Amino acid sequence: MPDTHAAFKPDFSQDAPALWRPSAVAAWSLLFTPVFGSWLLMHNWRVLGQAQAARTARHWLLASVLVLALEGLAGAVTARVNGTAPFAQWLTLAWLGLWLLGAAAPQWQAVRRRFGRRYARRGWNGALGVAVAWGLACWAAGAMLTALLLAFT
Repeated sequence: MPDTHAAFKPDFSQDAPALWRPSAVAAWSLLFTPVFGSWLLMHNWRVLGQAQAARTARHWLLASVLVLALEGLAGAVTARVNGTAPFAQWLTLAWLGLWLLGAAAPQWQAVRRRFGRRYARRGWNGALGVAVAWGLACWAAGAMLTALLLAFT
């Protein structure tokens, strides 16, 4: 006898846009900072047609850039005074926790509620390439700032 229940299972995969999986975005952000995660979340919200949530994600992105800049400045100043102040590390960890709860978790929950696990996943190659390039640029900027502080102060 054929399985008649299979015919009644809705298939949301055709309605669902291709998204970066929000839980994977959060995991990659542990390595590539909330700047990377906020950028991906912002794009996911746009694809989902959630303009207000995309603007909120953009605010998280800008705030994350500011936190990253403060972390770089604190690291350069600490290197200049030959100190070991854990301020930058604590700031980074606190921001990451706040970002995970305030930005990543809401999208993860919204996507899960709306689509479950049935949606197309976007590929990671391009996004991870951008993340590596961004990371190298930030590292170079931090190294240059540290060198300038050591040379001119």
